[in-house]
Amino acid sequence: MSKIEKNDNVGFGMQIRKSPYFQATERWGATSYSVYNHMYIPRSFGNPEENFWNLVNAATLSDVSVQRQVEIKGPDAAEFVQLLTPRNLSNLKVGQCKYILITNADGGILNDPVLLRLGEDHFWLSLSDSTLFDIYAF
Repeated sequence: MSKIEKNDNVGFGMQIRKSPYFQATERWGATSYSVYNHMYIPRSFGNPEENFWNLVNAATLSDVSVQRQVEIKGPDAAEFVQLLTPRNLSNLKVGQCKYILITNADGGILNDPVLLRLGEDHFWLSLSDSTLFDIYAF
């Protein structure tokens, strides 16, 4: 049991999972957690000013296992992915990533994932903190 779990003021619910790196983030000094895509994610590693300067001048630890990948594959994949975003993807090469916005018909932002092109007709979207089902009723 981790030091955070032993704290009587912290509750870990069964419907929210720990990332595979939960114990490691504690070893590296995680002091608080938030929930991101139904998973606990470290929110702080101590002193916020020190964390800021580490980000600017050195490096910081980020647990990205909370991101979810959606695979889009098939003969119409490129056309479909282009319909999701106003960003021009015509020059996206295999092996390249782009930050995109997924918008609704009114231009409202539904999600801001990173898009990776794995093949001519093969893509991964790494969604931010939501699922499109959470935001958009089909």
